[in-house]
Amino acid sequence: IANGSSVTQIGDGNSSNVDQLGGLNGSIVLQTGGNNMSDVNQLGIANGSLVAQLGSGNESTVDQDGGLNGSLVLQSGDRNKSDVTQDGLANFSGVVQLGEDNFSTVSQDGEFNGSLVYQEGEFNSSDVDQRGDNNLSGVYQEGTANDSRVKQRGEANGSAVVQLGDGNYSKVTQRGEANGSLVWQDGIDNTSRVKQKGDENGSIVAQLGDKNKSRVDQEGDYNGSIVAQLGNRNDSRVDQGGDNGSIVAQIGNRNDSRVNQGGGNGSIVAQLGNRNDSRVEQGESNGSIVAQLGNRNDSRVDQGGGNGSIVAQLGNRND
Repeated sequence: IANGSSVTQIGDGNSSNVDQLGGLNGSIVLQTGGNNMSDVNQLGIANGSLVAQLGSGNESTVDQDGGLNGSLVLQSGDRNKSDVTQDGLANFSGVVQLGEDNFSTVSQDGEFNGSLVYQEGEFNSSDVDQRGDNNLSGVYQEGTANDSRVKQRGEANGSAVVQLGDGNYSKVTQRGEANGSLVWQDGIDNTSRVKQKGDENGSIVAQLGDKNKSRVDQEGDYNGSIVAQLGNRNDSRVDQGGDNGSIVAQIGNRNDSRVNQGGGNGSIVAQLGNRNDSRVEQGESNGSIVAQLGNRNDSRVDQGGGNGSIVAQLGNRND
């Protein structure tokens, strides 16, 4: 069964290589400008690839093995680089990079996985690695030197990362089934790390400002975490074992929250002001609410099992 390929190159020093083995594979390559390079390798049945590069010094590599895989790469600008590898059935990858010196890597192995990457600006980097079936990932980055890394193993996991500004970093790792993660960072030098291992865990992280840090580590099933930080240099860490729920909201500057929960716990922490500090540690079946409004307040909650706690501090330097 015949394969099909179309290559159009306008400019100087452009290079295109297409290798197709199998049947009903199709490839379209369009390059305008100078010194662009495209390499397409397709093995199997009914795989499709579209590569369009406009500018100078852009590079694209597409490797697809299996059936019904699809890849779209659009790069406009200079020295952008995209690497797509797909192995299996009905995987799809879309990469759009606008600007200069952006880098994207997509690797998918399994069935019905999907990845979308959009990067606009300079020196942005995205790495998506998915193994299993029905996993979805979306990455949107706009600005300079933002870095996103997504790693998913299992089935029906979903991740969305949005980073606006400069120097933001996000790392999402999910293993299991039906885990979901949303990361939104807007500002400069914000850092988010999300790690989920188990089934049906959910995490939302939103950071607006500069140099905020969030770390979420959830292991087990049915954990839920929401972290919202508005301001500068706020720091939040959430560690949960299973069947826990945590909400952390910090508005201001240099606030610090730590939540550590074993199983079946619920925690809400709200800190409004500057340099407030909260620590919550709970074993099993506990509930805790901490609200601190003001500056330099300090709260500690430590519960073993079956307890409830409410802490409210208004003013400055309460302990």
